[in-house]
Amino acid sequence: MKLKIGETLILDQKDNQNQTKRYRCKIAEVKENALMIDYPIDEETGKTPLFINGAVFTAEYVIDKQVYRFQTTFVHRIASQVPLMLMSFDGEDKMIGIQRRNFVRVEASVDIAIHSSQSAFQPFTALTSDIGGGGVLILLPEQAEIEENDTVDVWISLPNNIGAYQYIKMRGVIVRIFTDKLTSGKRASIQFVTDSDRERQPIIRFCFEKQLESRKKLLELESHKHFRSGK
Repeated sequence: MKLKIGETLILDQKDNQNQTKRYRCKIAEVKENALMIDYPIDEETGKTPLFINGAVFTAEYVIDKQVYRFQTTFVHRIASQVPLMLMSFDGEDKMIGIQRRNFVRVEASVDIAIHSSQSAFQPFTALTSDIGGGGVLILLPEQAEIEENDTVDVWISLPNNIGAYQYIKMRGVIVRIFTDKLTSGKRASIQFVTDSDRERQPIIRFCFEKQLESRKKLLELESHKHFRSGK
């Protein structure tokens, strides 16, 4: 079974302006053709909105480093000691696995802030070791209390060629925590779980510029060596 009780479910809904609203909830029970979830929280406001019966959502679920999506509809509220919502569910065979593209990664040390999507740990800042459109590798501070499979929101400070910074927010999942054999420092690998190229674009552009910069330095070095050998 892919869906597990107590795990996080993301619900995306289009508003009247075709803007996507994103809500976060927990799975309370999985039935053959229905899901029960706790009341969703708006990721932007932190509040619980009111939904009308029949509201349609795209659900997103992350397990074992894989993202699955499926359509679901709000059926009705369930009166119980813990208020719940009943959602339609067509079965796990209707869950679509999102294929992850391979993105170029570059070695780069940039500032990053890590926040838990479920308030499971205190936010902290760190430096990246490498970065790409698919995720980042960070140098993990000693006080960080994250665990593998934690879902996180990250704010990344990307410098450009003119000394300015662009601050972007991405959603991700901690896929691996390990100790670097060379430095004995702890590392954490974060995979971005968004499928929007628009959200990834600043990172992809940053990596492209870093590659151009490295190639330029390499050409300058080779040119310098050629000039010295010619003398």
